[in-house]
Amino acid sequence: MRCVTLRILLEVLAIGQILFGILTGVAVLADRRIRAASATSWILVIAVVPFLGAALYWLAGKPWLQRRRRESIERQRAKLLDRGLTAKAIRVSAVREALGRMPVGTRGLAVLAGQISGLPPVGGNDVEFFADAQDLFVRIAEDIDRATEHVHVLFYIVIEDHASGPVFEALKRAALRGVKVRFLIDAIGSLRYWRTDSRRSLEAAGVQVVPALPAGIVRALFQRIDLRNHRKMVIIDGKLGYLGSHNLAAADFKVKRSHVMWVDASARIEGPGAVEMQRVFLEDWWLETDEWLEETLQTAISVEGGALVQIVATGPTKEEQSMPQVIATCLHVAQRELILTTPYFVPDEPTLVSLITAARRGVKVTLAIPEHNDSHLVKFASQSFFQRILDAGVVIREFKGGMLHAKTITVDDTLSVMTSANLDRRSFEINFEVSLLLYDTVATQAMRAMQESYLEHSEPIDPVAWANRAWWHRVIENAVGLASPVL
Repeated sequence: MRCVTLRILLEVLAIGQILFGILTGVAVLADRRIRAASATSWILVIAVVPFLGAALYWLAGKPWLQRRRRESIERQRAKLLDRGLTAKAIRVSAVREALGRMPVGTRGLAVLAGQISGLPPVGGNDVEFFADAQDLFVRIAEDIDRATEHVHVLFYIVIEDHASGPVFEALKRAALRGVKVRFLIDAIGSLRYWRTDSRRSLEAAGVQVVPALPAGIVRALFQRIDLRNHRKMVIIDGKLGYLGSHNLAAADFKVKRSHVMWVDASARIEGPGAVEMQRVFLEDWWLETDEWLEETLQTAISVEGGALVQIVATGPTKEEQSMPQVIATCLHVAQRELILTTPYFVPDEPTLVSLITAARRGVKVTLAIPEHNDSHLVKFASQSFFQRILDAGVVIREFKGGMLHAKTITVDDTLSVMTSANLDRRSFEINFEVSLLLYDTVATQAMRAMQESYLEHSEPIDPVAWANRAWWHRVIENAVGLASPVL
């Protein structure tokens, strides 16, 4: 009797698993945002490991938000549109002036980026770059100490340590003297921080600390839990701001000490560009709190002189494939030299083709990546693309000085990009990211100098040796590469 009951139970489970897999496969194919490569990978995963693959898809397969959040975003966009219409007459002439002095061939990029975020290029900015985390945090703390109205902070990973300590102390001092301090922290990226005395001391001083995209078992039923806010920003009084790849932690931050040192790059922007950064933060704050901070929202007016910059916010609530579109356009603009640095290189097909096309039409293309990655799966998936770009003439250099985490692009000597986004599908489709486009020769040359320091500590991959490596390397890399659209 027990054997019959067990057999029936196993048959029911088997049928349920098959039905669950079929239902999930239909859901994959019915997703209006999914691309063929991603759909193929998910169908493959579901076929190979039916129940686990289907469960993974529903847990982490599509960038879906709670209905409440989607409705909140629509209300927010309506408010911003109303405000934008009232400021349109003020901005239009300034935007025309900015577009008129853009480098040759970049106006299309500016128009594209403006359609994505609604933020045009603005002139009149002072831009300064930082590589060392400790120097960056000291400067941020000094600027916070001069704040008179508000300080807005957003980071993916937050750890109070020997390097980031000055920022935490400055935030507490600002709150205690009456400055409004709002601190948005990704709920998963900084999961450990929520249980620390550091957070409690910030709140005791009056800092408003809010989790970005909270996750949990119940929330997983209503939204994708690995959809993360990967932005790193500090905005002070709406007049100056910081963004880049630095998390709020030391270069040897303790959650990943096996991969030290982490090599990052960030920028300090003083001028109208910081006003545009403020809007990005306010959108994120609204998404988490439903609090509309209209009193802190200003109209950015482009002025002559200084660097011409453009802020671009991307994520699953924006236009589909917006980040790859920006990157592909940058690659097409290049005429002589193109340098890209990224810790994770798992591109989609359009980005890969754009990179190959740039090299084949005579552009000197260099891709700098870390020699050792903190994810073995991502490393193998990344290597599955190497042969194609090496054959096209792209130079791949492996950084030997630690975990190269800076995400930068320089195009010739007139255009550059600093971003929180990696060259991978997670940043392209899932994460909330923020980028700084610089249509400026001086700023681009400064970023190029930072990139040169990475190249000096790297070694090129020999295309011949790579092509002749052991066959089993290719098998592993290409096997993992099949799943690259879902990594």
